[in-house]
Amino acid sequence: MAAPAVTRQLFAVDGLWCGGCARGLESRLRAINGVIDAGVHYVTASALVQWDPARCDATAVRACVREAGYRLLDRSDPRSIRQRLDREVRSLALRLAVAIAFGMWSMAFAAALYLDAGLSTAAAWWVALASGVLAAPVIVLGGYGIARMAVRSIRLRTPGLDLLISLGVAGSVAASALNLAGGGSEVYFDTAVMLITLLLLARLIEARIRRKATDATLALGRLFDDSAERRDAAGGWETVRCERLEIGDVVLVRAGGVSTVDGVVVSGRSAVDTAILTGESGASALDVGDRIAAGAVNLVRPVEVRVDRLSGDRDVDRMGGRIALELAARGEPADAVTRAAGALTTAIPVVSLLVALAAAAMTGSLQTGLVRGLVVMLAACPCALALAAPLVHLRTGVLAAGRGLHLTDAAVIERLGDIRTAIFDKTGTLTAGQPRVLSVEPREGWTEAEVAALAARAETGLDHPLARAVTAHHGGPLGPGGRRGSREARGLDLAGRRIRVGGAPGGDGEAATRLRVWLDDAPVGDLLIGDPVDAEAGPTVRELRRRGIEVLLATGDAEGPARAVARAVGLEPSAVFAACTPLSKAELVRRARGPVLFVGDGVNDAPALAAADCGLSVARAHAAASATAAVVVTRGGLGRVIDALDLAGAARRRLRQNIGLALAYNLVALPAAALGLLGPAWAAVAMIASSLAVTANAMRPGAGD
Repeated sequence: MAAPAVTRQLFAVDGLWCGGCARGLESRLRAINGVIDAGVHYVTASALVQWDPARCDATAVRACVREAGYRLLDRSDPRSIRQRLDREVRSLALRLAVAIAFGMWSMAFAAALYLDAGLSTAAAWWVALASGVLAAPVIVLGGYGIARMAVRSIRLRTPGLDLLISLGVAGSVAASALNLAGGGSEVYFDTAVMLITLLLLARLIEARIRRKATDATLALGRLFDDSAERRDAAGGWETVRCERLEIGDVVLVRAGGVSTVDGVVVSGRSAVDTAILTGESGASALDVGDRIAAGAVNLVRPVEVRVDRLSGDRDVDRMGGRIALELAARGEPADAVTRAAGALTTAIPVVSLLVALAAAAMTGSLQTGLVRGLVVMLAACPCALALAAPLVHLRTGVLAAGRGLHLTDAAVIERLGDIRTAIFDKTGTLTAGQPRVLSVEPREGWTEAEVAALAARAETGLDHPLARAVTAHHGGPLGPGGRRGSREARGLDLAGRRIRVGGAPGGDGEAATRLRVWLDDAPVGDLLIGDPVDAEAGPTVRELRRRGIEVLLATGDAEGPARAVARAVGLEPSAVFAACTPLSKAELVRRARGPVLFVGDGVNDAPALAAADCGLSVARAHAAASATAAVVVTRGGLGRVIDALDLAGAARRRLRQNIGLALAYNLVALPAAALGLLGPAWAAVAMIASSLAVTANAMRPGAGD
């Protein structure tokens, strides 16, 4: 019996602002009858939904999202996402500037109340009112978006910082308004301003990170100039944009150029380098009838290609979509601050209500009870909690930069600290990504130097990775230059004798490429060319295994080269996964014991980097890999992987300490507020003290620095 069909679709989500909203929307989608699975990723504002078409359809999915306050789009262009994020960054920057400008004056008037006890009752009332008037633009302009997200979090049942901050702001404004209405001057507008300003700052940082994440798919479009030379009606060649090409058009891919189309070769023979797309370390022969993909480098001679896929449907375009799929499928895990904020938002209203009722019963005054309850709500919202993570992320980012690392996703700190499996790409990651001559094997009567010199004469001037490796081994170009044959390089020595350099069969299990050198058809020796292993690869793998992390190797290259590299770094054959496609690498990430770290460098690694709990790109990585990775090595070798783990471990400890300090504030502030001992001045002092404690702890030197 055939398995029931399952529909899977990736949507763009319009209006998704935070990780908490993503988690709530994900839970809501999963609750729909007929939905099998759903993942929502807030950074890319995308939702991946799978459903049984017999019980559910896209209309039900859209209705659920619309009821939650968002809107689903069938497809979103990364460029339009980037434009919307640019507008969001500008909006947040403007609101933050307003909050700082007006908030400073509001806090200055509040400070006058705290510090000058000689003010008359009437003067103090007017100063308190001025503090509220100056806080109004901050509360209205800055707090509106926060309050909107708070309402959505209630609807989605995922309380977080938005709701916690909104409760604190509401408590401060309500308590201040009641005191002003009663002729008093005890106001808390400065606290409301502080809470909003800090959260706006955090939102601005998140928006900038989110904008950076869209570069992952945009970078794929920068692999090449997206134009092609198309044969026109007169038989000549015209340059057109790839989106104007139609299936069946014939385009010219010149020698040394990059193919911008997916198609079949109809004329010409050549060789192509597809390492950046597939991970294969060697060049592949290209003949009539063979397929060539956009992004492949044509190494030898021009070829004509008949287009069989339109722009947007090429392999490289599909890989961009695959990145979005992997990110959405991964979803949005809750971080420690979100969990702490969720616990507080559940408890605060209950505690505030109980305190209000108790105070009203004990004093006989409903207003006193309301003010006491509102002050508890205000006191229970520590600014320090909003600072707990950003300060640690900021310091960790600075320390990372000093070690040649760049964190593109601040939330990676928690995920990186729990890594249980590390998966490495081979070509360009564990290896240098640049072939070189490993050894020269001369025949009897010849020396290594003579064989290398003859090979260099034939390979000089040829645009091919192996040719460049041969000439570099000799010390540079030699002679007037050779020419490329169908399967070999050809040249002449000083005496006019014919030199040929071509492939030769290797021994069993030999990972290197073997080139044979002939002089007048007599073999004079062999050159073994390989991709050397990174000097830091072995020590890094051993250190990861010492820490109890399972290490695997996944490569698009063949079994022989893959196992040779595995032996060099100390991995068993069972840890090697060869001939992997980009999609099978991502599948391996999902099957591995998580959390998973994936380390790669090429376009073919981008889906796996997105699927992993933490993706790390090495210093020599392509822009598409670096844009997708959460951690980017900007300088140094594979030893930076260990540095990243050490930094993450230290940051996690610091983050937990900060959350502990922030929550410890509640142990002091809540009883004092409940007993009526916490006036505006002491409330401000307590909040500032807790914030300073968190700041000092985040910035202090430590063992992980």
